[in-house]
Amino acid sequence: MGSLFDGETWRSRRPYVTAEADFRHHGLDPAAMEIGEVCLITFSAGLFRRVLERVPWVDETFTWPYSTTPLKRCRTEGGTPFALHFPSYGGPRIANSLEQLAACGVRYVLGLGVGGTPQPDVAIGDIVVLEGAVRGDGVSRYYVPDEFPAVADFALTARLCRELDTHHERYHRGLSFGTDALYREGRALVERLRELGVLSLDLESSAFLTVGRRLGLKCCWAGVISDRLVEAEHEGNIHPEHVMETLLRLSDHLLRVIEGLNH
Repeated sequence: MGSLFDGETWRSRRPYVTAEADFRHHGLDPAAMEIGEVCLITFSAGLFRRVLERVPWVDETFTWPYSTTPLKRCRTEGGTPFALHFPSYGGPRIANSLEQLAACGVRYVLGLGVGGTPQPDVAIGDIVVLEGAVRGDGVSRYYVPDEFPAVADFALTARLCRELDTHHERYHRGLSFGTDALYREGRALVERLRELGVLSLDLESSAFLTVGRRLGLKCCWAGVISDRLVEAEHEGNIHPEHVMETLLRLSDHLLRVIEGLNH
């Protein structure tokens, strides 16, 4: 086993390009973006559009400089400001978005997505709240050593669980596996994850939780099981449309959690 101090990649160095400098390239001061301290991230473009339709107030005059990763400045029903963001897919994109959000003064990031399950007792449509993730992504290795855990913020996760309990939602709590290789989720890997009790597989969670914590952000992740990797054949599919109703109900819970952060 190598030492934590063997590698140099993750150590803090002065990078050539920073999120702050990138904003200034677009003629913007990230400190003056005024997107609030809270961001709700959806890990699906279609989900982003559907959640945006449910938001009570959206600032249509606000312009985010990165058109492929849209962000809207919003308010909850009670008037709490927050940002709604789609960072595109995969660990590298979510890492870049977290850098940009941190540069703008965001402190809390709530993730909403889908995942496949290797567990036979978890069903399509079930809600999952993550406590942490197994780091199968590559980008987090540029931020922390391999032994560093991908862990959700305890207090923010506890707020979410209280919200779900109050509304009598059934959900699973546990670990995910975040990967960069969607089309390489083979049977041997899935069987090992099943043995370890991992609840779900996705493309973002480990990068999201690891990079977020490294940047000082408080992050939590909730999602819905979209497919099952437990039989010889793949059951369900990786896209969110067939579980959209549950995702939107979960987004309402997350908006109430966001509103509670203002009190």
